Amino acid sequence: MTTDASSNKAQPIRVLLVDDHDYVLWGLRKLIEGEMPRMTVTGTAKTLKQAFATLEEKRPDVLVLDLYLGEQYTLEHLPALRASGAAIVILTSARDAEAHRRAVRGGARTVVLKDEPAEVLLHEIKRANEWRNASAACQQNCQSAVETGVTGFVSSTTRR
Repeated sequence: MTTDASSNKAQPIRVLLVDDHDYVLWGLRKLIEGEMPRMTVTGTAKTLKQAFATLEEKRPDVLVLDLYLGEQYTLEHLPALRASGAAIVILTSARDAEAHRRAVRGGARTVVLKDEPAEVLLHEIKRANEWRNASAACQQNCQSAVETGVTGFVSSTTRR
């Protein structure tokens, strides 16, 4: 039996980018496209309504989401976004540690500040995808660790 070599290659991590600023979306797209074949952008959205529609249509692996889309606070919508099956990485300029903790408790895998080096975001996208593919038991253990504040299971912004 002949095996197609391309079927043995790992599929790229499919990333949906959600931010209300065109220049941020443009820069993130260029960053992710530079990671081909490891990562690919499946779509972009500027509003939660667009994000939900794109999640349904494209089924990304990872959702990179700003905490604020214009006047809309996205934290309240994390459980519904998480229900899509995509791992969520919050990318924000907000330095509110309590909001970061709430984001992780609400289902985000991590929080990355927009002024972090690009490599941090790329690493966290990869890590979020790995978590998404982990067993349910492992996910529950990690979530419990986050909720109880176990060292090492906190948002990336706590190292500052």
